[in-house]
Amino acid sequence: MSCGSENVFILQKRNACYPSLSSSYGPSEKFPEYPFIDVAAEKNDVYSMVREVFFNLGLDARNYGAEQWNPLGAIISRNDTVLIKPNMVMHKHGWGWNIDSVITHGSIIRAILDYAYIALGNTGKVIIGDAPIQGCDFEEVTRLNGVKSIVRFYRENTDLNVEVVDFRRERAITGETKGGGNRVIVGRDTLPGDKRGYTIINLGKKSMLDEIASDYKKFRVTNYDPQRMTEHQNLDVHEYLIPNSVLQADVVINLPKIKTHRKAGLTVCLKNLVGINGQKDWLPHHRSGSCEEGGDEYLRRNLFHKCAVRVTEKIDALSTWQYLEPVRFPLRILRKALFLAAKVTEKEHIREGNWYGNDTVWRMVLDLNRILLYADKEGKLRSTKQRKVFHLADGIVLGDGEGPLEPTAKAAGILVGGFDPVVIDTSVARLLGFDYRKIPLLRRAWQVAEYPITDLAPEDVVIRSNNGKWDGKDLSSVFEGINAEPPRGWKSHIEAIK
Repeated sequence: MSCGSENVFILQKRNACYPSLSSSYGPSEKFPEYPFIDVAAEKNDVYSMVREVFFNLGLDARNYGAEQWNPLGAIISRNDTVLIKPNMVMHKHGWGWNIDSVITHGSIIRAILDYAYIALGNTGKVIIGDAPIQGCDFEEVTRLNGVKSIVRFYRENTDLNVEVVDFRRERAITGETKGGGNRVIVGRDTLPGDKRGYTIINLGKKSMLDEIASDYKKFRVTNYDPQRMTEHQNLDVHEYLIPNSVLQADVVINLPKIKTHRKAGLTVCLKNLVGINGQKDWLPHHRSGSCEEGGDEYLRRNLFHKCAVRVTEKIDALSTWQYLEPVRFPLRILRKALFLAAKVTEKEHIREGNWYGNDTVWRMVLDLNRILLYADKEGKLRSTKQRKVFHLADGIVLGDGEGPLEPTAKAAGILVGGFDPVVIDTSVARLLGFDYRKIPLLRRAWQVAEYPITDLAPEDVVIRSNNGKWDGKDLSSVFEGINAEPPRGWKSHIEAIK
């Protein structure tokens, strides 16, 4: 079977649960192809579901059920470098709730790693990497999702080279606000980053951002000094800092968490690739100011809101130096008062581009997807795809509402697999009750002409699933899905008409 982009399969097991970390997420059944001796005493729904997704995608179908079954052999060869890219955005839920709705669960990572090992043997290497947000404790998130335990298991039982890499070059130092409350950024630390180094890739006029380049001085990403952004995103350049571990990968296995997203509407396969960039302040997430002022940060002109944003940017610019905390504290008090005044005087209180009118973030996301597909090992864009990519989205527990950091957990029991991220993301949107045409990231992903991300058209998509209510449906079909709650800034703007 070829690894064609036409395939997508949605598997649902309504009562599926994540296993506990004590088992290192091994299977609870000795499958014929399983390369190790011991199996877990605890039932592992996820491992068997990953197998079922592979089977329903037709991967190595003739050997299914036999010891030699090698589903990822369609894309992984001996001596390959394989990058596994989970979502490890943050080490805690924004409200202190269970983190299962925030990050990719380690049981999926373990199953994928086992099948990569079947394809590789003890040759080549596997890199598990991500660039989470600036405040993430990477050591803690890899403990929580079990990656540390999984790597330990592999070091004790195989000779396969398995690495875990934090792609960030810096992290935020946080501290408590006076009187308690939310943690705030009080400084920044340099990180080792990718030991293989980084490559700057300048898309220039080919960037999706070039269409709005005249607004480059308005480009923003929350909690970073906007002046640093303009050095890398302006009239002349649109550049990204890509870890060489990403560029040197022969195969990338993208393991996103299915969540709603305040800025993008939805995060699945496409948005998860924001984690292949090493420096967050190179990534435009919105444009400052109201729509009436040429921005897309919020809707209507408001003096209080504008002043609050200016104070926020001053705080961000000062966050490099910890000793300036006495200066930042009164500025935070002022910012809080200004935002409160804005909330009282605005009909729709939208902050930081967290709404359906964000016309910036989708451009950056599609740029990174094109880079992953078309940049060669030296970072030069080629006319043909340079690496094989497989996607498996974690929706055993998905997140709706105020994702990606404060989602509400929804036990859905689904995994979605395939080779085309646009097909998968659009199918998931429909499954959640959203109209993909109302989500700029998805609508525009189908329209990329140069360095396209998909070779299909929306009308070509047929959803395949073990759920008879979904199987055989197209993107315009009306069917009973999961009915997810959009973020506040998207509510009543992206729901599909029933």
